[in-house]
Amino acid sequence: MNNEEQTKTYYAGFWMRLGAYIVDFVIVVLAVYTTYLVSGLIYFAATGQLGSDEPAPTAVAMVALILCLAVAIGYPICFWRWRGQTPGKMVLRIRVVRSDGSSLTWGAAIARFLGYIVAWITCGVLFLWVAFDRHKRGVHDRIADTCVVKTPRRSAAASEVAYEKK
Repeated sequence: MNNEEQTKTYYAGFWMRLGAYIVDFVIVVLAVYTTYLVSGLIYFAATGQLGSDEPAPTAVAMVALILCLAVAIGYPICFWRWRGQTPGKMVLRIRVVRSDGSSLTWGAAIARFLGYIVAWITCGVLFLWVAFDRHKRGVHDRIADTCVVKTPRRSAAASEVAYEKK
């Protein structure tokens, strides 16, 4: 393999990214439902009642809603910053990087999420941009100066070298 083949970037396409998004969506929905359920059970354990028109249950519901939003927003942002990939992207072996190949900063991760909001406002139409862009970048990638690349498979030779170094 020559140097040009080793440094070639393989961008993740629309369908691969959609698959990762679906995996992440399922995880976030389960996490949000769990968060809401646990907060309701804690309230029930403390008061012996579920829901009413009293201010306390309404306040608990608002706190639960804020926690659920924090989970839904924090999930992608924290994973992009920490690993460059959410669990859905890990499954499909793709990674979010800055356009220069570096890891995301907190600012870039937040900007990318804000780009998601812009794409969602258009009922997801702007996500289709990924399918037609030469570097497979969506509006959220352009806003944050990121791209999604395929992560290389770990070859047997690399595994043997890593094993010999131990």
